[in-house]
Amino acid sequence: MEKKIYYVTDWQYKPGYYRFEKHRFPQAYLELVPWYLVNYADVPQEIKGSGNLIVVNSPVNDELNKLKLIDSLMDNNDVYMVQEGSVWCWMYDWAAPEQELYIKILSRARGFLCSNEYDRKMMSLYVDKTIIATPCTNMFAEKPRESVGEYVFLVNPAKGYQRGMMSHKLVYDSIPEGMKVYSMQFDRKPHVGRMISLPDSYTLPGFTQLPRLSYDEFMSVVYNSRFGVDIHRDFSAGQTAVDFGAVGVPLVGNIQLDSQRRIFPDTSFEWDDYDSIKKCIHRLSVDKDFCIEVGKKALMNAQAYYNSTKAVEDFVSEFNKTLTK
Repeated sequence: MEKKIYYVTDWQYKPGYYRFEKHRFPQAYLELVPWYLVNYADVPQEIKGSGNLIVVNSPVNDELNKLKLIDSLMDNNDVYMVQEGSVWCWMYDWAAPEQELYIKILSRARGFLCSNEYDRKMMSLYVDKTIIATPCTNMFAEKPRESVGEYVFLVNPAKGYQRGMMSHKLVYDSIPEGMKVYSMQFDRKPHVGRMISLPDSYTLPGFTQLPRLSYDEFMSVVYNSRFGVDIHRDFSAGQTAVDFGAVGVPLVGNIQLDSQRRIFPDTSFEWDDYDSIKKCIHRLSVDKDFCIEVGKKALMNAQAYYNSTKAVEDFVSEFNKTLTK
């Protein structure tokens, strides 16, 4: 892959190539493919002429104007789109003009980068070629845990687009009385003229809310927890499952999510299989040996499937095939 590949994003970075100490998506891909990062605002100055190879992250604000910019690039360049958040977000949150233009862009795109097979199936309705670009990491625990923490970690807030209410209720109904539970709190705030439905201070009795955390703070809470719960109908890339697996901590989650299913085969369920989910949460709450067993297997699976070098190599192999067809 010798040709320069532009990666267009909402990140407020100066144009250029970057290296990152901690790999996730897209950091690993930016460094290892490599992609040349360009902010939307810098596209007119940075991407000129024709015949360019461009990967575009779906916009997260001022969508209509940015979609118009993307559309203008498509006549004389090879443009690939990248999923941002849940594959359903653009359908749920965007107004009709944005949706119509996005569907037009997808029909003209060279391909669409998906995080999961679930997303690939849905997006194949709109675009001819799909490529898997998985979440990943280069940060793993040196060895499996020999002990477990004393609290449950709910990685999303109770309300809002994270669909966290269900996780909270399932945990509330399933853990022993007195067990600590930490959940996340995000402040409700305006977002480009509209209100994102975030949770404010809502919680359940006995649950402790944590403020928004840095990556290192988040991973410390993960590692020191007994287990996590992140089971929702809708999901995005699956980085949370990779993060829990990378430090060998059990996570209960949606079996349709590739990284969850592969890393945690014993704690993955259909999102509405409530009886099985409750039984699993309760067992993780009281059975230390089961927690350690699930965590050990998770660390092994995360290293095998989601180390950043392998993830990017698999992506490049699949991506290159689309360039010759």
